[in-house]
Amino acid sequence: MDRWVYAFKNNEVLNEFTAPGIGALKEKLDYLKMNQGERRRFEAHVNRIRSEWGMVEGARQEGREEKRRILVKSLHDNGMSTEIIAASLGLSEPAIRRLLNDG
Repeated sequence: MDRWVYAFKNNEVLNEFTAPGIGALKEKLDYLKMNQGERRRFEAHVNRIRSEWGMVEGARQEGREEKRRILVKSLHDNGMSTEIIAASLGLSEPAIRRLLNDG
């Protein structure tokens, strides 16, 4: 409790403070201390990071879809019916047909 009182009283969180949740307060106070130029640069940096993470997540999703397409094609080529593939993978039959047609 003393750490929180100190933080609110002095508008700063010392690095050695470890109270639950106080890290978020430190981030907010640090942000509020920035001037307009620093805030713009910080927000641009955060937006770049979010964009990069979005691209990474998109690539992961594409990889999962490609693996799924390869699996579906392999099962189909080995004689498994679309209905059984769909039931086994928890997908609809139209989704299985799309995966087969995309390859």
